[in-house]
Amino acid sequence: MRHLVSLLLILSPSFASAKAPADEYFKVETIAGSFVDAMEMAVTPEGYVFVTERTGAVKLVNPENGKVKVIATIPVEVRKKEFARECGLLGIALDPNYEKNKWVYLYYSVQGKPVHHLARFTFKGGQLGSEKTLLEVPHDRENSTCHEGGSLAFGPDGCLYLSTGDNTCPFQSNGSAPIDEGKNRKWYDAQRTSANTNDLRGKILRIRPTKNGGYTIPKGNLFRKGTAKTRPEIYVMGCRNPYRISIDQKTNYLYWGKVGPDAGSDSSRGPRGYDEINQARKAGNFGWPYFSANNKPYADYDFSEKKTGKKFNFEKPINTSINNTGLTELPPAQPAFWHYPRASACAGPVFYSDLFPKHQGGLPAQLDGCLIAYDWTTTRIRLIKLDDKGNIEWNEPWLGKYRFVHPGDMAMGPKGEVFILEYGSAWYDGKDGKLKRVTYSQTPQSIAVSPSDPRMKGLPKDHPGTKLIAETTCLACHNTTQKSIGPTYRDVAGKYAKDPNSIEMLANKVIKGGVGIWGEQPMPPHPQHNIEETRQMVEAILKVRKK
Repeated sequence: MRHLVSLLLILSPSFASAKAPADEYFKVETIAGSFVDAMEMAVTPEGYVFVTERTGAVKLVNPENGKVKVIATIPVEVRKKEFARECGLLGIALDPNYEKNKWVYLYYSVQGKPVHHLARFTFKGGQLGSEKTLLEVPHDRENSTCHEGGSLAFGPDGCLYLSTGDNTCPFQSNGSAPIDEGKNRKWYDAQRTSANTNDLRGKILRIRPTKNGGYTIPKGNLFRKGTAKTRPEIYVMGCRNPYRISIDQKTNYLYWGKVGPDAGSDSSRGPRGYDEINQARKAGNFGWPYFSANNKPYADYDFSEKKTGKKFNFEKPINTSINNTGLTELPPAQPAFWHYPRASACAGPVFYSDLFPKHQGGLPAQLDGCLIAYDWTTTRIRLIKLDDKGNIEWNEPWLGKYRFVHPGDMAMGPKGEVFILEYGSAWYDGKDGKLKRVTYSQTPQSIAVSPSDPRMKGLPKDHPGTKLIAETTCLACHNTTQKSIGPTYRDVAGKYAKDPNSIEMLANKVIKGGVGIWGEQPMPPHPQHNIEETRQMVEAILKVRKK
């Protein structure tokens, strides 16, 4: 590493990489930790960071000394077995005039009542108080429904944007479109939400908050106020789970990541699962549950008769579901801005160097106009360079030499630095979420080898299967010793290590996916791996020992 750094010292930042400086020019440091299911953050003009935890706490972090203070505990509904799977305290944003009014907006699942609240609080005396509810979003909590979205962001237009998920159970659709119109099957039909012009779920909403704690409807939303069978708050419809959104602070373009379905391959019912990074320059319909990726269509499927019908038409999508309370004919579907095989896509900020003071550790001007995209599951981060028209100029990996654990939010600091909020290693109730800061240096430095990922503790370090596990999506659902949404590797080893036929069986299951052995939650297929690779992964897992 010393020789590499010496070489990089000779090279200029622009020569070290054709499009972005090498990772050695960026420093990633942990500011604070021990967050429980860290969800979203908001950075004040002074550089303090508000962090929300899914279980209800709002914390304020001082990045200069790492001190963390609890400033509110919101009573929220959280998971109980298969009830309210992804509910809780979901989103936070600061008012554009925060320095004067100290208004903080939260989006959370109301305890004991099947609704989400978008509410405004005032930060005063070191605490949040004076709650005013702006908007109420009804939602279902039964039958393993999930996808709640909940991301908040203000645009330079002064409008507040809120993402909402389709609030649908995806586990009985074989990884395809959940459009089950059977009797008493509404929880499995995203046509009642995402494709429903009269429902706030599966959308990105845009409103203009008012001083009295209400809101008005800005011009340019998808449906005019007063249009029958529509909601005027809707800016974007046809979303599955827009987990994290951002607004370009110059163009006002909206970006969001769509977490895609689980299908591992194309079928007669529709395409394999794809994630999307989307861009909305104006209001529109982005197709779910009828289309995915670049408008790849799903087929109209009869779940009771198990019959596949015609493919949906992106130019004229029609919603005839018995669960639809909105318009039958929907706006034309828009294709994804960029898509890739299913993981957990998130949209971060768009960076402009002239919005920040120079030479204070902010990102370099070389990254001007870059949208930072990242993935909660694979943990990979990318820079998507936008030209002056908002089109993709190039798209490259970034910070790949660093290890992140479920990055769940990104935000720019007042000096042009990037804050990264890690959700933590466990799917539910983990206690190792971290706030990290990325700064830039004119000269390169050695990248310290970080401790082993806590999710991989106990796996044989030098086994080729361990390396493969670290680079796949397995760690999204599994830990070695701590129960997450899937079984621990220790439990898998305990069940199968002595079975001579288990390696081949489990290797095939990794490729094809499956459900039922460890509960209702399906394991998505991994067709990107061949049988030799999955055998190595299974061999490494079966070497995990009991305590």
